[in-house]
Amino acid sequence: MSSPRNGDPIRLSLSLEEAWVAHAALFHAGEAAVAAGDDAPGECRLLRSIERDRALTPDGAALLRDALIDYLGDAPVRDRAPGRALLRRIDDAVESRSRSTS
Repeated sequence: MSSPRNGDPIRLSLSLEEAWVAHAALFHAGEAAVAAGDDAPGECRLLRSIERDRALTPDGAALLRDALIDYLGDAPVRDRAPGRALLRRIDDAVESRSRSTS
């Protein structure tokens, strides 16, 4: 799936469970980046945006989508359903933005 081409923010209203899974996924992605010798500022900025219920940038939505995909493969059972629901919503939002810029 391609990333959205415009810079319009993506508003996602997260349930408590979805916010928890997003946090866990981004935390794990940030840990993996640091372990690989990279900084994790994108994950940190995105965590702050989610905690403050702010709209996501297209790059932030793509980062969250990637983090969720990686996390959900080995996620605890309690995180899987809300994580998949959030992933579908992010995919829908990104796809609708991509179609509107075509």
